[in-house]
Amino acid sequence: MKRMTILIVMMALLVAGGACADKDGAPAFRASVDVVKVSAVPGTVSAAAGESIAFDINLDIVKKWHIYAHGDSNFIGVDLEPEEGPALDSFKIEYPHGHEGEFFGEKVVMIEGTDSIKASGVVPAGLAKGDHIMKFSVTAQACDNKTCLAPSYIPVSVKLTVK
Repeated sequence: MKRMTILIVMMALLVAGGACADKDGAPAFRASVDVVKVSAVPGTVSAAAGESIAFDINLDIVKKWHIYAHGDSNFIGVDLEPEEGPALDSFKIEYPHGHEGEFFGEKVVMIEGTDSIKASGVVPAGLAKGDHIMKFSVTAQACDNKTCLAPSYIPVSVKLTVK
């Protein structure tokens, strides 16, 4: 029953969030991608086949908004998924821990401001020398203290140069 109440509140908040408009009458924010920006650092990594690489996916969340930590049991937590390009062997992801908070009476673990997802792996043996683009998707749902935006799948890529 409690989860159903949360779901109903969330749906109402999504509808209400669309009612906010900018000076031209367009919705001020339509989806989480409007308040969550992601970037890869470094944008290019270099290694020979069989060597390890590491990179961060930086999260930059607009002030007064938050997203949910990976694994949050009540809301859609941040997630990183490989989409296209060479798959790294032993691919590992370390998500930011976030901090405890409360959203409509529910205990949650949230991330605010800037933080990063740490990723690492091994360049597959036999991967051709040269440049390869590894594409990822970051899933995030942003909320403020009154509303939640629709979840977004935010693309980000890392250039892998195999020596």
